Amino acid sequence: MIAKWRLCPYFILLLGMNWKKLSLFIAGFLCLLLVAFVSKNTVKSNYEVAREIIVMRKIAHELLLYSGDSSSRILPVNQLHKNEFEIPFEASFSFTPDSLVRIIDKVISANKLPSTYIVNVKEIPTQKVIFGYAFSGNQQKSIVPCLGREQPTMRYSINIQFPEDAAIPANTIYMAAMGLLGLGLFLFGVKQLEKTKLPVTKETAGTIAEKPFISIGKYAFYPEQQLLVFDNEKADLTIKESKLLHIFATDPNQVIDRNKLQKVWEDEGVIVGRSLDMFVSRLRKKLENDPAVKLVNIHGKGYKLEINEESI
Repeated sequence: MIAKWRLCPYFILLLGMNWKKLSLFIAGFLCLLLVAFVSKNTVKSNYEVAREIIVMRKIAHELLLYSGDSSSRILPVNQLHKNEFEIPFEASFSFTPDSLVRIIDKVISANKLPSTYIVNVKEIPTQKVIFGYAFSGNQQKSIVPCLGREQPTMRYSINIQFPEDAAIPANTIYMAAMGLLGLGLFLFGVKQLEKTKLPVTKETAGTIAEKPFISIGKYAFYPEQQLLVFDNEKADLTIKESKLLHIFATDPNQVIDRNKLQKVWEDEGVIVGRSLDMFVSRLRKKLENDPAVKLVNIHGKGYKLEINEESI
């Protein structure tokens, strides 16, 4: 219960992330998953192979002890394939299938090797299979013939084969990694387009869709057409509103001096008075749909168009 409560802040943090941070988190998480997946499904390490060979020698030792031989040399184990081993014996011995099955399974289980495997006992040097069985760790699914029939004394070799790992070829792993990367870039690109593209409506199709615009938070500002678009809503701007907004939009998050803003009127020979404040107030109203966008009055200096990128 305590562990669940400890995880809660992390879920809350995820929910509070903006798209950019969340996309980076997801990309990093996918990379970690891919690394874990690849490391699990690639070729065994040298340590794992060496350990399996030691387990095979342990099987040889236990079988010789079972047959009453405590002095014969245990020959080197041959690794025929990635998951297949051959245990040769120098001395002759006899065995009953029941005991051989029990001894091999005991050693394999104790050393946590796969519980599914196939065993073939061969004559040396003819390499004829004189006894074999398939073991699955489940007695109902295991195939163990010839139980109770004692085998003659001779030289044997024991072949043990484990199932192939679900290893994925390197080129498949590479393609999967590239696919994940491509998907991440595609989703990120779609999200970025959603921020800047103008919704196509009956009114906008074929007219403003091709025109250049300036992104202001979630708004699309078309200076040439004196137009402000938010989702499917359009707001027409006056000439002076458009000129003012263009000054703000080209220099966001910066304080714009009041004198610079007043030039919009002075260039036209108009006495300003409180006109600037009035037009800023109008723009502020037309930008209120996006809480990440604010026109802020900087006392004694001018105005600033604040755009909170993390909220977009």
